[in-house]
Amino acid sequence: MRGPDECSLCHGTDWRPSWEKAGRRYRRCGSCGFVVADISATEFARLNQETFEGLFEHYVTRSYQPRRLQRYHRRLARLEARVGVGRLLEVGANVGAFLFVARERGWRVEGVEPVDRCARFAREEKGLPVRSVTIEAAKLAPASFDAVYSHAVLEHLTAPLDALEAMTGALRPGGVLYLDTVNARSFTARRLGPAWKLIDPALHHCLWSPATLRIACARAGLEVLAVRTHGVRRRPSAEGRPRGWARVGDELAKLPWSVVARATGRGELVSILARRPREAAPTSVGVIPMTST
Repeated sequence: MRGPDECSLCHGTDWRPSWEKAGRRYRRCGSCGFVVADISATEFARLNQETFEGLFEHYVTRSYQPRRLQRYHRRLARLEARVGVGRLLEVGANVGAFLFVARERGWRVEGVEPVDRCARFAREEKGLPVRSVTIEAAKLAPASFDAVYSHAVLEHLTAPLDALEAMTGALRPGGVLYLDTVNARSFTARRLGPAWKLIDPALHHCLWSPATLRIACARAGLEVLAVRTHGVRRRPSAEGRPRGWARVGDELAKLPWSVVARATGRGELVSILARRPREAAPTSVGVIPMTST
């Protein structure tokens, strides 16, 4: 059993101070490098709920933009190359845009989303079976999904291993998991630190890296198939992106760094594709399948 001050990934107790922002701090495990906010789970949940509720209209507007929907088509094609078209669960479905595209492609979709306002929009406006619940509380039928997808969720969780284990339990043997999150080992994190909007203890409880994601997947019983990183940022988030020819110059200046970041695992976002081993047995019993209500 893990002690109260042990790292949830490696059980280390050698914590070192890390970034600070607006009076709140991160700390880094000296053994595995996992970065977590030095904040109570209760306070963090309250702050996150307020943030997501306040951004609801932004999510509705942004999530269904054509460029973003095309990105979802590409990600679904990666999953289909592994498992075909079957049953798909999205963890952290937000307002349902990814599931909307997946349903168009023939997937049988379900989702969980703890922010009720977002989940209700997906259900009532898009007709998608998204429940207002966390993955741990959803009581999913074991081994019932061919694929699980989770975008920009892991950094918001105070007990990420519990969530990963629940995702693994929902996958059939041979099923695949795609997730992405913030890369604390990126060039952007090193260059900008707390000036980067994604480094914020009030918004993101844990910050990952390719190495710590691999550890977490192994702990959850998953076999890692691929790890990728991408993205480089040169300016603090408060400055915004340049426009016109300045934007072109900025992109050209970033190009060498972007290439190196992809090759070395230093891109600002890290994604992982993993599989539940085919010989694995369901990890939970006595649970009920999700419904669309």
